[in-house]
Amino acid sequence: MRNKLSVAVSFSGLANFLGTMGVIGSLVFVGIELRQTQTIAIAGQIQERAKMETDRILSYTQGNLEAQKFFADSPSNLEELSEDELVMTRLGYAWKGIMHQNNYYQYSVGLFDENYWPQQERRITNWYNNCALRSRLESYIELFQEYLLTIEDRCVSREQ
Repeated sequence: MRNKLSVAVSFSGLANFLGTMGVIGSLVFVGIELRQTQTIAIAGQIQERAKMETDRILSYTQGNLEAQKFFADSPSNLEELSEDELVMTRLGYAWKGIMHQNNYYQYSVGLFDENYWPQQERRITNWYNNCALRSRLESYIELFQEYLLTIEDRCVSREQ
C-alpha cells in the first residue's frame, strides 16, 4: 500500500510541475506577443507621422507637374534655379529625408526587408552627402541622427 501511495504522490507532483511549466510557458509566449505587437504599433505611428509630413510637403506641389522633376536627384547647380525651383528642390530633399528616416526606423525594429536594406543605405548616403541641401541633424529623431553620424561625411572634406 505504501508503495502505491508514493507512486501516486510522485505522479501528482509531476503533474503539478508540468502544469506550472505550462503556465509559465504560456505567460512567456504572451509577453513576447505583447512586445511584438507594441513594436508594430510604434512603427505604425512612425509610418503615419511620416505620411502626414510628406503629404504636407507634397501638397505644395499639387497642380504643378513641373515640380515633380525636383523630387528626383537634385540639380547640380542650385544657383541657376529660379526661386520657385529652389523651393521645390528643397521640398523634394525634405521629403526624401522623412522617407529615409522612416525606413531606417522600420529597419531598426526589424520591419524592413533585409534584402532591400543595402539599396536603402546607398540612397541615404547619397542623400546625406548632398552638401548644398543638407538639413540640420536636429530635424530628425535621435535614432536617425545617430545613424547619420556613422555615414562617411563627404561634406566635411569639401569644406576644409
